[in-house]
Amino acid sequence: MSHSVSLRALLTGLVESVPDIEITGLTLDNRQVQPGMAFVALRGTRQHGLDYAEAAVRAGASVVLYEPEIGLQPPVLSVDAVSVPALREHLGTLADRFNANPSAGLFMVGVTGTDGKTSVSHFVAEALNTDPVQPTAVIGTLGIGVPGALQPATHTTPDALTVHHLLRRLHDDGFTAVAMEVSSHALDQGRVNGIRFNVAVLTNLTRDHLDYHGTVEAYAEAKRKLFHWPDLQAVVLNLDDAFGQRLAAELSEKQVRVIGYGVGNAADYPTGTLVATEPVFDHSGISAKVSNGQEAGVLQAPVLGQFNLHNVLAALGVLLAKGLALSDALQRLQHVQVVPGRMERVGADAGRLVVVDYAHTPGALQQVLTAVRVHTRGRLLCVFGCGGDRDRGKRPLMAKIAESDADVVIVTDDNPRSENPQQIFEDIMQGFHNKTGVTFEHDRTKAIRLAIGQAQPGDTVLIAGKGHETVQILAHGTVPFDDRIQAALALQECGA
Repeated sequence: MSHSVSLRALLTGLVESVPDIEITGLTLDNRQVQPGMAFVALRGTRQHGLDYAEAAVRAGASVVLYEPEIGLQPPVLSVDAVSVPALREHLGTLADRFNANPSAGLFMVGVTGTDGKTSVSHFVAEALNTDPVQPTAVIGTLGIGVPGALQPATHTTPDALTVHHLLRRLHDDGFTAVAMEVSSHALDQGRVNGIRFNVAVLTNLTRDHLDYHGTVEAYAEAKRKLFHWPDLQAVVLNLDDAFGQRLAAELSEKQVRVIGYGVGNAADYPTGTLVATEPVFDHSGISAKVSNGQEAGVLQAPVLGQFNLHNVLAALGVLLAKGLALSDALQRLQHVQVVPGRMERVGADAGRLVVVDYAHTPGALQQVLTAVRVHTRGRLLCVFGCGGDRDRGKRPLMAKIAESDADVVIVTDDNPRSENPQQIFEDIMQGFHNKTGVTFEHDRTKAIRLAIGQAQPGDTVLIAGKGHETVQILAHGTVPFDDRIQAALALQECGA
C-alpha cells in the first residue's frame, strides 16, 4: 500500500534546511519515477544521476536529492534540488526511515564470506522454518523469499533502496526473520546501511574479487565492517579460517557474543567454541559429534562435503545465537536441503552416489571432487565440460584436475554456445597426461548415462558444470536440459 513521508523527517540530522513536502517514494532510476517520488541522483561510473534529473521531474519527481561536490551545479529545475552531504552513505538510513524501520521488527542474520553464503543462509532459513510460527526468508544470489519458492534477484545483495523495500514487504507478509547474503561489494558500497543486524556470520575468506577491491586486505576490510555493526547481538565465526581467528581476537573485548565454530580437536579451540569431532561422511550425508563445552549432541545432515560440515556448523551457531537449545537446533538441521545444483544428490540409490554440482571453474571442480571423495568407498567418476565463448585458458586446467582427482573421466558438452564443440574438446584435451584413458562424448545425455551405467556399488558419479541450470546453450539457441533429470532417468534405466 502506498504511503507518504515528510522529507523533513526523512532528512532529520542530515540536512538543516529542508522543503516542507511529502514524498511517496525514493528511487535511483529516473525510469522508475512515479508522481511524488524523490529522485536520488548519485554519481555513477560514467555519468551523474543529475544528468537525468530533468527527465525525473518530467515523470513526476517532487524533489531531487544529490551529494555536493566541488564544482558540481545541479540543473535549474521546477522542483527543489536538495544537497545531502554523504548521501550515498546515508541512503540506507533514508530507505530505513521511509519504510518505517522494517529490520527492527525482524531477526536479521547477515552472512558474509568468500564461499558458503548461499548455503548457510538457506540452512538457517530451513531450520527456522520448521517452526511455522516464525517464518524465515532469504535474500541472496538465488532470489528472495522461502527456500524452494524464491523470486529472482538481480544481485547477491540489492541496492539500499531496494533491500529496505524488500524487508518492509517481508515484514508485512508475516516473516519474523531474514537470512541475508552480504557481499563484500554490498558492504563497500553501503547497500546494507541502515539494516539492524542481530547476528553476523563469517564463512571464510580466500582470495576473490581482487578486480574490485585491489588487495586481499581491502577485501578483508570490506568484510570486517559487518562484524563491527552497531548493536550486533552475536557474531558466528569460522575459527578454522585465519580471518575468522583475527576477528575473534578483535571482538573479544567488545560487548558482543562471539560464537566460534570449527572441525577438529576441542582442545585446540578457545573455550566455548562449537566444535565438530569424529565426522563421518557417507552416501546419506554427514554426521559428527558436536559440543560447545556446556552441551553436546550429534549433528546429522543430509548434505555432502567437508565444507558443508562447516556451513551446517555456521547455521547451528546462528540458531544458538537466537536462543535455541543445542538439542533443538540439531534436530532442525537434520532436514536441511542443499541449495539446488550445489552438491545436490540425485535419486535414492543406496549403492551408488550421484551428485550434480554447478562447478565450472578449475578451483570449484577441485573443491567438489575433494568434497565427494570423502563420501566415496569405491571409484569416483567425473562428467564435465567447458562453456563455449568463455575463458579458453581454464579448459586444460580443468582436465588436469579431473584426471588427478577422479578415477574415471568423461568429457562432454556444457553450453558450447557459438563455438565449435570439437574445438572445446581439443582445448580440454591439452590438459590430460593420458588421453587414452578419457572418454569424449558430445551428447551430454549419453555421457551421463555412460557414467551412471558403469558405476558400481560404493562408486560416486559427479556431474559437474550446469548445476541448477535447465537449458543447454547451443549455436542455434537453447534447448531444455537438466542434469538432475537426466541423471534420475539414467538411474531408473539401471534399475536403481
